[in-house]
Amino acid sequence: MKAASSRYLPLLLVALTLVLYFTRLSGTDLKEPNEPIAAQAALEMLQHREWIVPTVNGELYPDKPPLLFWAICAASWPFGDVNELSARLPSAFSALSLVLAVFFLTRGVLGPRGAFLGAATLAVSTFFVEQARYVQHDMLLCLGVSVAILALFRLKDGHTPAAAWVALAACALTFGILAKGPIGLALPAMVLAAEGLVERTFFRRFGVLVGAGALALVGPSLYYALLTRRNGFQVLETFLFRHNMDRFATGFDHEHPWWFFIIRSPMDLLPGTLLLPAAALIQIEGPLRRRFHRRLWIWILVPLVFFSFSASKRPIYMLPALPPIALLAGSLLDLLVSRKGGAAARRLAVCGEGVALTLLGIAGLATPLIAWKRAPELAWPSALLAALAIAGAVLGGRMLWRGNLLAAHGWVLTSLAGVWLLAILWVLPAANPINSPRPFAQEISRRVPPEAPLMTYGLYRFRC
Repeated sequence: MKAASSRYLPLLLVALTLVLYFTRLSGTDLKEPNEPIAAQAALEMLQHREWIVPTVNGELYPDKPPLLFWAICAASWPFGDVNELSARLPSAFSALSLVLAVFFLTRGVLGPRGAFLGAATLAVSTFFVEQARYVQHDMLLCLGVSVAILALFRLKDGHTPAAAWVALAACALTFGILAKGPIGLALPAMVLAAEGLVERTFFRRFGVLVGAGALALVGPSLYYALLTRRNGFQVLETFLFRHNMDRFATGFDHEHPWWFFIIRSPMDLLPGTLLLPAAALIQIEGPLRRRFHRRLWIWILVPLVFFSFSASKRPIYMLPALPPIALLAGSLLDLLVSRKGGAAARRLAVCGEGVALTLLGIAGLATPLIAWKRAPELAWPSALLAALAIAGAVLGGRMLWRGNLLAAHGWVLTSLAGVWLLAILWVLPAANPINSPRPFAQEISRRVPPEAPLMTYGLYRFRC
């Protein structure tokens, strides 16, 4: 790809992410179960000017670290209050930052086209767009973990200036830890350790890597020292043991069998997962790119294996595996377009794109039928959505039939982006009265006097 044209690729990614992640963020009410709790915790921080101890409805809320709440407070400051827009902005900005980070931190090894294809595949992946528009800690965690892993690989390979890569890795690790706890450090550490064992380079620049990890612990340690000083060790114990170790070991919620992610994640992480069989057989000539592919596979397998051992399993746990999946897809397509990689990989890639286009067409056909049965008021927007999906499937299939794999993938990404934009503009707002908890909350507020206590029944005292 020519340098003159490649300079516009980051601008295309920015435009794509701005449209998908920031359009009508306030178009729907906060959705149960997670969005209202995070927004309420941030609102109480803002009201009480209490930045250390998060509370929900006046009760101590030690379940999650504070970074998301701090970010919501910062986004809400101009409004003077927390609203749907300000609550969702941190996830949207994190997603945009991650897409750009994936491009800039991999274009050296994949080239501008491979890095762009990987970043664009990530940007329009359904699971990724959903989380970019949702108030939850996981998109912030994914940003911290992904940037940390890519920076630590650069540091391990001896890229200069070393101090800059140490600083970037440490900041990303700190970001991940403050976003969702020890897993923000554990996942990158396990990926680097597994890569070192596979490549027999476990002790290469070991001291520098450990130093970056130790530096990353300074900020979280200071925060939890202040939190413990205010509220005692029980708060720290609740967070570290009940909501991390206890959840992993005994699974007091979201219990599923060990094979849950093996069955569930290939569908959650579409469309990149459809190209993984081809990526497994791709023939790569350059040693640097071949090593990077091995690292991406390790990056995918570590969270898959780790969370499969967890007694508590949620689909969102596999979000950190989506960037390497998208990068493998982008690198694969870049090699095949350059007439490299082998015939077997090309045949599997054609099959993968064909399945993606077929699923897109089936989804388009099924959407109006589902709307007609379950929500007739959504018939018109669902018909528009169906037309867009079917048109993308037909045009992409035509390109695939002609042997233009890159154009076929482009139609997959364009159709997904178009379907999401149509859903954001018309479908989700139309469905909001069906899904919103607002009418229930307003009825409770009308019936219950302000001074009367409210109690919930179930696993969590903050939900019912």
